[in-house]
Amino acid sequence: MCKTRFLIGTDIGTSGTKSVLVDTRGNVIASSLVEHGIMTPHPLWAEQWPDVWLAAVERTISDVVSRAGVAAADVAGICISGLYGGSGVACDERLEVVRPCIIWMDRRASEESRWASTQVGLDRLYAVTGNGADPYFGFTKILWIKRHEPENWQRIRLFLPPNAYVVYRLTGEVAIDYSSAANIGGVFDLERRT
Repeated sequence: MCKTRFLIGTDIGTSGTKSVLVDTRGNVIASSLVEHGIMTPHPLWAEQWPDVWLAAVERTISDVVSRAGVAAADVAGICISGLYGGSGVACDERLEVVRPCIIWMDRRASEESRWASTQVGLDRLYAVTGNGADPYFGFTKILWIKRHEPENWQRIRLFLPPNAYVVYRLTGEVAIDYSSAANIGGVFDLERRT
């Protein structure tokens, strides 16, 4: 007789991380939520430390396995989705976090948005990326870091979306899905998928 296998879905949200353990028919067996806050060091700014997400993912996954009373070996797979991470997690050459992630709701990059609109052009941005120029998009937040935090900029080698950062920390593998890459905004070529 085939043993029932389970799946876990985890979503890193803006204000909390939730994991759900389901059976192969999609029945929810257990769920867990860990709330986390947003840092707002200035008006219209919004940042989060990525290790808060990692701790919440680890705790909620552990909770659902425990609450369901299943063996970890019976979990066939885990999927981790995440909030639109704005700039992405700024990592150095060793993939250590350089600064808090500037998340989607942060509005500090208005000057960088105007610069992209005039220097790159909205038509060009849209043709390549399917996006415009707005402080919402990650690439404008990345430009803000470059312009306002040159000491951090010199250390940054990679920006990872929140779910990709957590997947890296759990597995040691760097992988970014197309949807998360496109959400960074003006840096992902939709046609070439690069």
